[in-house]
Amino acid sequence: MASLRSPSPPSRGAEEDPGNLASITIPASPFMQKLGFGTGVSVYLMERSPRGCSRSPWAVKKINSGCSGIQRSLFQQRLRNEAQTLRNLRHPNVVGYRALAVAPDGNLCLAMEFGGERSLWDRIQERRERGRGAFPAGAILRVGLGVARGLQYLHTEQRLLHGDIKSPNVVVRGAFESVKICDIGVALALDENLEARDPEQPYVGTEPWLPPEALEPGGIISDRSDIFPLGLTLWEMLALSVPHLDSRCSEDSRCSEDSEDSWERQFRARLGSRPPLPAEAALDPALGSVRELFCACTAAQPRQRPPAAALCRALETLPMGIPQELLE
Repeated sequence: MASLRSPSPPSRGAEEDPGNLASITIPASPFMQKLGFGTGVSVYLMERSPRGCSRSPWAVKKINSGCSGIQRSLFQQRLRNEAQTLRNLRHPNVVGYRALAVAPDGNLCLAMEFGGERSLWDRIQERRERGRGAFPAGAILRVGLGVARGLQYLHTEQRLLHGDIKSPNVVVRGAFESVKICDIGVALALDENLEARDPEQPYVGTEPWLPPEALEPGGIISDRSDIFPLGLTLWEMLALSVPHLDSRCSEDSRCSEDSEDSWERQFRARLGSRPPLPAEAALDPALGSVRELFCACTAAQPRQRPPAAALCRALETLPMGIPQELLE
């Protein structure tokens, strides 16, 4: 299928070898636009068109200066791992590798392609702040298809589990014409059965998006462990909030310590489960395909979830029109 073909690999220079740091100048953080953030890191926009030259900008991931020595060591290793993995990937639905370098402040930086994308997390928060409801079905299905295509490539061609699918790790452009997976620093190798090659290597993930098998002692991590958080990412586009996270207590200054403890217990009890759909999304006939996709992806038993390839086949048959509100 033409839309799933990987682009031809670009020529590799010294700056593309994660084993050798690139000899490029990374501006100090205050001189770059902040695009987003994650655990221990921030992502900035690095313009690369001085003196009228036309070169595409990069997205640069840097370790936060406030990290402790132990944290910095952990995040440095994750950046190196991500660079080593990312440089071997070539797919239109996976963010491309550009360079690994050291910033003036001594922090390790990972430079990646940037084509004007914003994180899905930012798009969700922006829609919520504007008082709008769930994203239209076409937008949600486009995200589902883009992520599924990226996961199919990672799982079947690269034998890799992403290990941290969530809205902050999906970037989109415009009216969802481009959808890409990013942040693969905690990826796990898969064996021929698409199960984690090393059962002792931990599944990291992020709590609200964890699949149930990652919470069970001896749970088997497989390609389907990426499908469950994909379902929760689609739920985010319906609910405009983080899975399982009821923030009423944290936003209420009158909350007692006991109620905070109760909220924490309830939150942890919900992890690894399928969250209920918002009432509007549950009843809207236009979201029928989205509801079916969400339920399939969030099945409690891993083997009851469709593999990424099956998701691609199903989604490619569905209409994905985008309403005018997203084209403006």
